[in-house]
Amino acid sequence: MKKLVWLSAAFCFSLGSGAAAIEPVQPDTTIVVNGKRIEIKQNDDRMKVRVFEIDDNNNASEDEMIFEGHYKDGKSYERRKRSINIPLPPGKRFDGHWDGFGMGFANFADGSFRFNDADGVSLRSGQSLEYNLNVLETTISLSEKENWAIVTGAGMRWSRYRLDGNKYLKETDGITSLHNAPEGIHYSSSKLNITSLTIPLLLEWQERYHRHDFFVSAGVVGVVKTASSSRVAYRDESGKKRKDKMDGGMNIRPVTMDFLFQIGCDWLGVYAKYSPIGLFETGKGPKVHPVSIGLHLHL
Repeated sequence: MKKLVWLSAAFCFSLGSGAAAIEPVQPDTTIVVNGKRIEIKQNDDRMKVRVFEIDDNNNASEDEMIFEGHYKDGKSYERRKRSINIPLPPGKRFDGHWDGFGMGFANFADGSFRFNDADGVSLRSGQSLEYNLNVLETTISLSEKENWAIVTGAGMRWSRYRLDGNKYLKETDGITSLHNAPEGIHYSSSKLNITSLTIPLLLEWQERYHRHDFFVSAGVVGVVKTASSSRVAYRDESGKKRKDKMDGGMNIRPVTMDFLFQIGCDWLGVYAKYSPIGLFETGKGPKVHPVSIGLHLHL
């Protein structure tokens, strides 16, 4: 064990000084760093470590030796003239899983977790998508072994809910509801688009296994709406392709939250998300809760 500590200490010393020469530890190695010369000699299963004070010319003598250690077969002999402080290398840095890019399938659920036709709003599930771009991340480690941490940050989300049927969403007399397309018009696409700022507060656990970092995280994500619109695409009577914005705002809550669960390995994760708060303000729109599941590539 002490053999490993001294090897780590010598390596850490070499990293701690820009003026030090960094060399791999060979059977006979000398490292000069921070006014000290560290000699490591190894023969078969025996290793000897000596530390000297050096002068301005990088010279040292036996009289300036401040530490000597011999290690063999699990036994050790150490001799010190005075205490020395050689920092040990830090443990594995906790790397949280929030930043990066993700994409998933989006849908609506009602209060009983029924999908696809929540409060009369039916979506084309395979074509309703969300995109997540998370650019800021901060972690606060909670354990010495770097297994637990609080993860927060910021990101952006683009949600594209594609309505099923020849309908669109519009606010009328203060109430957002579904409206049928005008007679003779068939919508090739009818979407509810929402752009949001996202701010997470997650508890994450990590474990390293066979050089891979497995992780599980869960928590809440604050969602601040920045833009929303109801848009349709169709062909008019002359066959010309048209795209119209039918409405904006539509009583969508400006601030809400999601429950987020993630699991994965290294840079790839799977996530599931559910909002316990309705998408529209109470009494001003369909009673639907956003849900989604997808993949996230972590930076």
